[in-house]
Amino acid sequence: MLIRTVLLCLLSLVAAGGDGNGNGNGKSNGNGKSNGKGHGKQPGRKPNIVLIITDDQDAGTHTREIMPRLFDRLVDNGVNYENFFTPVSLCCPSRVSLLRTQAAHNHNITNVELPHGGWVKFNNAGYVNHTMPDFLQAAGYNTYYVGKYMNDQTDKNCVDLPVSGFNASDMLVDPYTYDYWKPGFSVNNGPVEIHENTYSNDIVAQKGLAHLDSALASDRPFFVGFAPIGPHSYMNSTLRLSGSGRLYMDTPEWPERHDHMFKDAKLERTESFNPDEPMGVSWVKTLPKLNESNVEYLDEFYRGRLRSLQSVDEMVGQIFDKLEAAGALDNTYVIYTADNGFALGTHRRQPGKTLAFEEDIKVPLAIRGPGMPKGITDKVSSYGIVDLSRTFLDIAGAKPDYENDGTKINLHLGEGKLADKQYSKHRHSLTEFWVRGIEEGKFVDASYRENNTYRTLRVHDQVDGKPVTYSYHVWCTGERELYNLVSDPYQVRNILAPLNELGKFPAFDAGDVLDAQTQRVLHRLDALTLVLKTCKGQSCVEPYTTLFPSGKVNTLKDAMNRRYDEYFAALPKVHFDFCMLGYQSRLEQPEWKDELAFK
Repeated sequence: MLIRTVLLCLLSLVAAGGDGNGNGNGKSNGNGKSNGKGHGKQPGRKPNIVLIITDDQDAGTHTREIMPRLFDRLVDNGVNYENFFTPVSLCCPSRVSLLRTQAAHNHNITNVELPHGGWVKFNNAGYVNHTMPDFLQAAGYNTYYVGKYMNDQTDKNCVDLPVSGFNASDMLVDPYTYDYWKPGFSVNNGPVEIHENTYSNDIVAQKGLAHLDSALASDRPFFVGFAPIGPHSYMNSTLRLSGSGRLYMDTPEWPERHDHMFKDAKLERTESFNPDEPMGVSWVKTLPKLNESNVEYLDEFYRGRLRSLQSVDEMVGQIFDKLEAAGALDNTYVIYTADNGFALGTHRRQPGKTLAFEEDIKVPLAIRGPGMPKGITDKVSSYGIVDLSRTFLDIAGAKPDYENDGTKINLHLGEGKLADKQYSKHRHSLTEFWVRGIEEGKFVDASYRENNTYRTLRVHDQVDGKPVTYSYHVWCTGERELYNLVSDPYQVRNILAPLNELGKFPAFDAGDVLDAQTQRVLHRLDALTLVLKTCKGQSCVEPYTTLFPSGKVNTLKDAMNRRYDEYFAALPKVHFDFCMLGYQSRLEQPEWKDELAFK
């Protein structure tokens, strides 16, 4: 019996193409096809991972009415995460955080093009061959990707600067990335192939499903990434090629089959929508009230976004159909998310992102996978894209070759009290920005806005036995914002507005304009920002352990103990010397030092 068991084990290893640890080489054979053979449903192998990542989709469009297939097939059969955030409200830096499992201040890809970001800078930084898909391959995974990968990957450099980490790939490249009817793809790092009069989201689905077929045909576990451009703004590739005029982005486009949908849809007229009085700080507080024509255009823009998401929703259904038909669904994690959010009309804004408001930084996250409960919403934890990348690595048993900044997302697998205690600590998220603000649409006079550098801390916890959600922003202009999102979900009442008017920062001499409890909260949020703005590795995951090495303080709830009042008040306060493009650490003082920790 023992001999028979050993033989069966050896046969299983040979069939899997592994090395005894579940690892295959995961490399392409040069023709874009997998080296393995099989049907994708071998018992006992590592779980598969399917990622669907949209472009510029805010959490407000993550609803059953807008995306019924997504909710029927994924959300109702998995976990919906209510507090999930982008590390940078701009696509390229956010996607680099996914690829590198790093906060933006650590990878320092902070824009969509040189000198501060884009595919060329990513290459110059030496990041190629050191990305999440590379590490998945090293752990025995076959990996595939289709759609938008990174800005400034162009028809001119896609061959000379090849993408690493995929058995096969179809990458949208500039200037065709955002042209809904003329997408251009670099196939397996080859020269651009342009698809005239073909709807971009549909061809991403077609190509991605073909990659999924290849993945299912192998005995190895797989990662397949689907990255449609919907609901990103439309950018005409011909105009981009001509180099004429300013950056111009207009209403997203959709195929004819969706013409009839959302004809009466309008943006919600919330407290923050086109208010009578200006709000915010920096350039936002200078915005004029929108006129009637502008508001009508914003509603039209919104309808375009919803229609462009319908082909994405159809793709979700097709992915699940294929996984079910192959018998692979029970061993596959399917993840739906977006790179950053998007705003329309709130705080008098034109279409766009790049700010620190909830609509810019809060994005969908839904996960369905083996052992996960069905139809629950995680309202307690707070995670970001860096944590999603870390979760992929942990699922695959993959190891990066540098220190990463993420934590595994709670998949609610019932892993026991120790895991639950660890998850309970993660109730914060950091969003950073160091380049110009961007406005979109036909009512924009100039696309770019200066003085748009800030750090934003988002904390979801308890204070005095009550749930609180704070959004705290430190700006390069010296201004600050603090919103209590429980009482002010639309961020129209900046608690720190009186201090901005008096120029009280960064000394926090606020006794005459702020109540004592607000000051106590403010000191703690600023201390957390002080740690996180230069955090690396575990200090990004457990910043309170940096402040309190004894481990006695793990959350804002713990930190609000009055015995720590003097300590937090005495800590130096986060500030910028002045506004300058790019991450300039010398301008963002002070930096955390270990001697500042609580003794």
